[in-house]
Amino acid sequence: MGEKTFYQGAHPYLNKQVEIITTQGTFSGKLLSISQDVVILQSMMRMRPRDIVIRVEQIVALYREEQMPRGPFDFMPQEPEIEESEESQER
Repeated sequence: MGEKTFYQGAHPYLNKQVEIITTQGTFSGKLLSISQDVVILQSMMRMRPRDIVIRVEQIVALYREEQMPRGPFDFMPQEPEIEESEESQER
């Protein structure tokens, strides 16, 4: 089996939230399209979705963006308060 092309390696990330590191900066969003020369990423800019075209030759790395848990209204949930046991308070 030969080496994978960029297209083959990136294809599982299609329609997923990804982060792309390029020689010009880092971009995150939904990977809409992959071709031999470019990828198209949909990113939120000024509260609106924008399509960004990135040349494959400029890409350093592409990986799945970690999804943080969100609460109602898309806010971060509060950290659960941890109560200390009586044993740890005595020490």
